[in-house]
Amino acid sequence: MRYLWVVLQKRPGGKVMKEIKVRNQILGQGPPKICIPLMGKDLAELLAATGIAVEANADMYEFRADFLEAAADEERVEEALNGIRSLIGDSPLIFTLRSEREGGKKTLSLDKYISLNQKVVGTGLADILDVELDRGEEAVKHLLSASHQKGVFVLLSNHNFEGTPPKEEIISILCRMQQLGADITKLAVMARSEKDVLVLLEATLAMRERYGDRPFITVSMGQKGIISRVAGGLFGSAVTYASGNDPSAPGQLQASSVRYVLNLLY
Repeated sequence: MRYLWVVLQKRPGGKVMKEIKVRNQILGQGPPKICIPLMGKDLAELLAATGIAVEANADMYEFRADFLEAAADEERVEEALNGIRSLIGDSPLIFTLRSEREGGKKTLSLDKYISLNQKVVGTGLADILDVELDRGEEAVKHLLSASHQKGVFVLLSNHNFEGTPPKEEIISILCRMQQLGADITKLAVMARSEKDVLVLLEATLAMRERYGDRPFITVSMGQKGIISRVAGGLFGSAVTYASGNDPSAPGQLQASSVRYVLNLLY
């Protein structure tokens, strides 16, 4: 219940949710974009995974730098970014350094987290920077400013592996991200029951119809939440994460399966 102090304000009447053009994709327009996370413990493994992902024909990609054994080494991270960019061409790329408490593989000090993300922003190789909301308001605002100065979009994210909070809290967290200035907002919660999935989708629809003013992403994680990964776009979610090889989160589907279902739904 950490974020319920945010005052929920509806969008002004007649105001529509804005779209964001990132390279060859427009987020917030049409079916949800399929994003494949790219993971590997070293450059060779990472580039092999990227090759598989490209063959799956995703709309965009996410470099999960926390899977790299040398994730704290800025030069190695830049080398990896260059390799990925050479393979994905003009497709949008998200850079993510996911902490262990939010389901990732690495936990760096706050100072290192900030400096590494700033380095990535400066390379011009990533289009979107994933910043964890729980890193604190000061760090979030610092990375927002640094990213926007370089023309990089910021995706503010929050992951709850314990369960699914009430609808009002889900909306409140996403609205808080908007208030901080995120270009894209993301909330992933764990589904323990079918009702949890409905709560997440109800909150998603409320964001689309009343509270959201920019592209947002919602995910109901786990086996019970799989339906949110293909139907979430019907309720307003702008991106769905799918795997090219190994999943990066519970309940993640193969990109080919997601594409097939999206073609039926949209």
